Amino acid sequence: MRISGRISVLALAAASLAASAAAQVAPASSAAGAASDEGLETSVVTAQKREESVQNAALSITALSGATIEKSKILSLADLANTLTGISFTANSPQSNEINIRGVVNTRLSAPTADQSVSIFVDDVYVSRAGNLNSSFYDLARIEVLRGPQGVLLGKNVAGGAINVISAAPQFDPSGRITLTYGNYDNKQTSGYATAGVTDSLAARFSFQTINHSGYARDIYHNVDLENLDSVQFRGQLLYAPKASDLRVGLIVDYARDTSNGINRVGIPDPVLTGARPWSTARARIAALRPGGLSVRESLPVWPLFAGNTVASPQEVKHQSDSYILKVEKDVATDIRLTSISGYRHGDAYTLYDQTGLGPTNPYDVITTLLFAEPVNFIEQAKQFSQELRLTSNYTDSRFDWIVGAYYLHSKVHQFNRFWGETPFQPGGRAPGVLAVLSGESHWDDYGRNEDIAGFGQIGFKITPTLKVEAGVRYTHDRKDGTQRGTAIATGDRFVPTDPTPLTPLAVKPGFFTGYGKSWSRATPQGTITWKPLDGLLVYATVSTGFKGGGFQNDAPNAFAAQTPYNPETVTNYEGGVKTEYWDHRIRLNATGFHMKYKNLQVQQTSAACLCNIINNASSASIYGFEGELQVAPVSWFRAWASGNVLDATYNVFVDTNGVNNTGHFLQRTPNYQVAVGAEATTGIGAWEKALTARVSYRYQGKMFWSPDNLTSEAGYGLVDGRVQLKLPNRDWTIAVYGRNLTDKLYRTNIISFFGDQMSSYAQPRTYGVEVAASF
Repeated sequence: MRISGRISVLALAAASLAASAAAQVAPASSAAGAASDEGLETSVVTAQKREESVQNAALSITALSGATIEKSKILSLADLANTLTGISFTANSPQSNEINIRGVVNTRLSAPTADQSVSIFVDDVYVSRAGNLNSSFYDLARIEVLRGPQGVLLGKNVAGGAINVISAAPQFDPSGRITLTYGNYDNKQTSGYATAGVTDSLAARFSFQTINHSGYARDIYHNVDLENLDSVQFRGQLLYAPKASDLRVGLIVDYARDTSNGINRVGIPDPVLTGARPWSTARARIAALRPGGLSVRESLPVWPLFAGNTVASPQEVKHQSDSYILKVEKDVATDIRLTSISGYRHGDAYTLYDQTGLGPTNPYDVITTLLFAEPVNFIEQAKQFSQELRLTSNYTDSRFDWIVGAYYLHSKVHQFNRFWGETPFQPGGRAPGVLAVLSGESHWDDYGRNEDIAGFGQIGFKITPTLKVEAGVRYTHDRKDGTQRGTAIATGDRFVPTDPTPLTPLAVKPGFFTGYGKSWSRATPQGTITWKPLDGLLVYATVSTGFKGGGFQNDAPNAFAAQTPYNPETVTNYEGGVKTEYWDHRIRLNATGFHMKYKNLQVQQTSAACLCNIINNASSASIYGFEGELQVAPVSWFRAWASGNVLDATYNVFVDTNGVNNTGHFLQRTPNYQVAVGAEATTGIGAWEKALTARVSYRYQGKMFWSPDNLTSEAGYGLVDGRVQLKLPNRDWTIAVYGRNLTDKLYRTNIISFFGDQMSSYAQPRTYGVEVAASF
């Protein structure tokens, strides 16, 4: 039976659940209002530009509170994906975080004109460059994860889903907190905040975080750590809220900086594809020469000697960003509120890493057939400005409500990329040919400009007190343009200095310079029906569309490729869901079924013809899925939860750049199912009431294919996290021990198949530590 058939059965089960819920939900007198002390936490979200509880929001959304984020030690997008279901994370490089929601993911799309399939928003401001959001989470009110297209209300038009990160706001009542953490890998972390009223109308908040840990891996060639981290972040906020006025003005300024020695790349034999397997063969020979062998946490990356330099450039990753957000809210008429959100963000990123983790230059003088080195250096500066204006109705007795608004985004991205390579020989001696393109040095200088202008509106009408319909539409106009220069700086290498062929992906010598540009426009409508017959029961059905703009290839092989755009991708989502609460807010059960139809899904792959990356469009793809969440709180001292999703996600029609027919194959980097369970219990110790809290969670991710050809895959794996916390009596001090990936599961966050090897990046190993926190 196909998964889609099983989903149909699950959808019928959800419908049956809704019918039975109508008979079993607690009556309004007991279910209305705030939850009791023994009930589940009520999460308020703003994903639809109004404050509403998750249980009243007619969309698939998960909200994590600031307290849950802290207890679960969710510091990054990878940690977030390893906590929830319906979302997963892969990483091509430190400049290309890839978030996947419901099978939709950006795969190696990092060009200056590339949009994100799954978008990140920080305090309601879209972050246009995913590589500039490597800063860790701290002092948050919540994180909202929205699944499926958000084509009307959510600022930037979103095709695949969104993550909205909301900072904790300033408060007039004084408070503060300091947290100190020490763990394995010499992890030293500090974080904290302080907030108070400056005057009767002005409140301020200052937050900070520092993280420093040694490497999860080791560069044994240069004797330095890899995957280490040194980061500093701080955020300052002001809130102006006069007591006699409905005016609210908020200013958020934040800064983040992090440095690292870069990633660890390991070549392991591909169990399916044949080839020379140069890196795995060389690693095996090096392991035989070393008394301790060679683990997957060790590599020998090559440091390139770029033209004009006298010393080699080390592997390194650096990010620095600052942002400024001004939010103004004011009633401009009775029950009509104006909201203005202005955002400016600047980011610098520097990444240099060896794609193969081992080359012909190594301290063991081990060289195997085709053992070439390919370090790459990405240097990026990005600036963006966005402005959103909204008018929102707030009628108390009307059956109508509405939102209208306009959105503008302008960004400039300067990307300077350096590729460097050397290869010693091929069978019979190295002559100009396929390996000649793997030596030398090539540069690309790309200036991209992106402009997004949109208008949107949504209206809702209550047909009856329990039945509501909503309809909305957004019109988006995208413009992408810029210039790209590709230059062959040097050809050949120390092995064959006279080789005339430029280094891939550049295909012409001495290079090219060209302009590029194109615009696209699209209207994305949405319609929703919501039925709420009783407190504690909501049933909804929605049809929505999303749009992701087209763009242009970076690091193009020639001017024609640089000028040729790839098309926008669009999605239509058919979704139905039920949200229920039972037993005075002690049981919460939500379920969603959906079918998403994609057109022109953007895919980047490595072409065998030029050994270069090419972005093209899969003609279409279909995704069927089911998601469910269960939370229970039978007594005040115990909470438990479970969630899961299953997907049938396939390319309808897709022949790639190498002529491989991927039609009918499962979507790349998409787990076929995920399951997560967890529990938290609190107990007293002698006279210390509610002093000890223990929390444990487990998440399992099913099989995932790395590429559209479905030849390489990652087997399913499970992760266990835990935390035990002691709260001291008579003072707000806590001491906790925590652990993530407690079973030390070895799994990968990226692979690229090359000459019979899988160039692999591994996720972080088991981490644990002690945390001390004091509030005041």
